[in-house]
Amino acid sequence: MDCDTTPISAQGAKRPGWFEQRRDHFIRQIVDDFFSLVRSFQQLYGVYLECRNTQGHGDVDFLCPETEAVRAQMWNRLTEMIGTETEKGMLWQLKDLCHQVWPEQEGEYGVHGSLMDWLLGSVFHEAMKLKENIYLLNTYGPAAIRMRDMPEASALRVLRPAGSFPRLSNMVDAETLIRRIAADVVGQMEQIGFLLGQANFILRMMMPDLAANMLVVRLLVEKEELVLSGWGERVEELFADMFSGSGAEGFCAAGRSYLSAQWYVQALDMYQRALGCESQCDEARAKVVHLKAVLQENRSLRNW
Repeated sequence: MDCDTTPISAQGAKRPGWFEQRRDHFIRQIVDDFFSLVRSFQQLYGVYLECRNTQGHGDVDFLCPETEAVRAQMWNRLTEMIGTETEKGMLWQLKDLCHQVWPEQEGEYGVHGSLMDWLLGSVFHEAMKLKENIYLLNTYGPAAIRMRDMPEASALRVLRPAGSFPRLSNMVDAETLIRRIAADVVGQMEQIGFLLGQANFILRMMMPDLAANMLVVRLLVEKEELVLSGWGERVEELFADMFSGSGAEGFCAAGRSYLSAQWYVQALDMYQRALGCESQCDEARAKVVHLKAVLQENRSLRNW
């Protein structure tokens, strides 16, 4: 972020001025990071499904030898998503940013923001538990399975004057414990998917309220493939919902924003797409003529 790196929670009295001036930027960052998080989880879920494919049916066996490589991949992807306290990953940063943008004690931003904060926090905590359970399976799963097959006269027998303890595997059902952890992994994967689906729905519901945030409007155009895959809508349809039924107005808003930043080629593209939605849009027609003339006269601007 191109702003002060002091934690927002430490800004105190600075918050109303410093934070609000950058609020559009932070919200745009949340939307962008959420798109990236969903895609990252979809990739993780694809790896998870390989456990089903190796068995050829719907059951998941995280303890069979064939899934060892899958567990290692899941661990690596979760580690990248979550990160550590000293180097926070995408999910951790997104959770923190949501809590800063929509703090519990400030209800002025509406219920949707509070729900996003809650849901992303829940995703984070489920992911942390999932990562811990994957670690347990990777580290102790093989030993738990081997314990089942230990001979009666094993080195683990503990001798006493009056005899010995029973087999350790009879006292501690390690295999059942580790299989419960494996079952928890399945449930946690599905729970994270469910929570992200709910957050995705809430974020879509927020879009009309974000129509005045030009950074978000431009992001939706720049990530329109993710808009289509995540919400099943083309940007034209999304803009129509955000701008009172006028998809052209959405593209014009993006065009004005690009033009104010002197990104002439991008602005021209937006106004041309506005005309694709509404051929009689006066603003778009005038701006297309103007921008074509500007770019014709100053060809170097095409490289911006």
